[in-house]
Amino acid sequence: MASATLMADGQPRGAGALAAFQAQLARRMAQAAREPAEPGWMALQWRGVRVWLPLADAGELVPAQPLRPLPHAQAWVLGVAAIRAAPVAVVDWVAALGVSDAGAETAGEPTHWLALNPTATGLPLALCVDRLPQLRASGPWERVAASPPWQWAWRDAQGGAQPVLDAALLRERLAAGGLHQPAWAPQRRVEHA
Repeated sequence: MASATLMADGQPRGAGALAAFQAQLARRMAQAAREPAEPGWMALQWRGVRVWLPLADAGELVPAQPLRPLPHAQAWVLGVAAIRAAPVAVVDWVAALGVSDAGAETAGEPTHWLALNPTATGLPLALCVDRLPQLRASGPWERVAASPPWQWAWRDAQGGAQPVLDAALLRERLAAGGLHQPAWAPQRRVEHA
């Protein structure tokens, strides 16, 4: 009975398997320390427009909830929500970037908001999302040019290209227009003598 629990080298079966696992784990950890990590990507979709977003720019995915209006905001700022007790501007990123939506898939409200990493965007923002089709690590993709407003896209092995929506593109677009309508500006305070 005791021979059934021993491996060929005389070690107990559990101890040999554990030692092999520990050795494999140590090799993988050493290899990971030497090689830079490849960034991950999240596919997201809103109003029929599908893009890749770097996982480093993503914060948290939350179910859509009632919004508070943001006075004098651009039309693509849908309102403000409290996510983890912090105010976050919810943005229709398809409208903000001036992208035409994909027709039949445009109906409906967002099912979720993707809160972005505020250190990446510089602002507390959340993006409208109606589908999250995929997560993946960098794969056998080719970086290709994309038509405006996109700066670049990933082309897969089948030849399909998906644009990249990253924090730099959002910062650039928001810096150009701001969250508030251009016709509105706070009144200057006039000091009377």
